[in-house]
Amino acid sequence: MKRLIFANLALLFLVSCGPNPEKSRVFMNKGIDYLYASQIDEAIEEFNKAIKYDATNYEAYYHRGCAYSNNFKNEQAFKDWNKAIELKSDYPDPYFNIGLIYRRQNDYSMACYYFKLAEKYGRQNMEDYVKYCDYY
Repeated sequence: MKRLIFANLALLFLVSCGPNPEKSRVFMNKGIDYLYASQIDEAIEEFNKAIKYDATNYEAYYHRGCAYSNNFKNEQAFKDWNKAIELKSDYPDPYFNIGLIYRRQNDYSMACYYFKLAEKYGRQNMEDYVKYCDYY
């Protein structure tokens, strides 16, 4: 009987401590809601929770990067967007946002590099972003 109780407790511990993509998605969605409401600190907190429950949630890294970018914390945004790319290399949105940062810094060759990657991986409506890239 004691072994059965111990086995059930051990199973419960293992199940509750592992990755939980469903819970991660719930926190990520809450973070997105906060982000759209311009409640940046709250959004970051929710994205942190999403990443805690699923460290492979590339979308949570992407959106947290967006939140950092909205707070003008470009270094942290770059770090998160690069992590999203590391987890899913064909995810176009982080490439696009990195390109926007470079464009704001007047580094058009790097901006074009990232815009072209975003276009390559399927980001829609990239024509205006890449039309002058042949000059850089």
